[in-house]
Amino acid sequence: MHKMVVFAKATEGRAEELGRWYDERHFPDLLAVPGFVSAERHTLITVKQPDGLPGWDFMLIYEIEGDPMPVLRSMGSLMGTEKLPFTDALASNSTLSVVGISQRPQKG
Repeated sequence: MHKMVVFAKATEGRAEELGRWYDERHFPDLLAVPGFVSAERHTLITVKQPDGLPGWDFMLIYEIEGDPMPVLRSMGSLMGTEKLPFTDALASNSTLSVVGISQRPQKG
């Protein structure tokens, strides 16, 4: 199981709206994409942060089953369509997305 972690910032004054969009629209849409198996939303409290980074509102954690690259390509082809629409409540230019590839030990 691989993890995709997204740090998201809401458009000024729209964090509550963005949270609802994730919960009610984006998560169900994304979980319909084959390979995505779970989605979580966490509100962030910044403890320490380097200068120059945005103050993110949410951390989203997604689990991806199987080879993540085809899953991510499939997601990318749907982004901005009715199946996976955007919202202007998200300050997309301040979003950071990373994928952690599982390094499970081989059975010997």
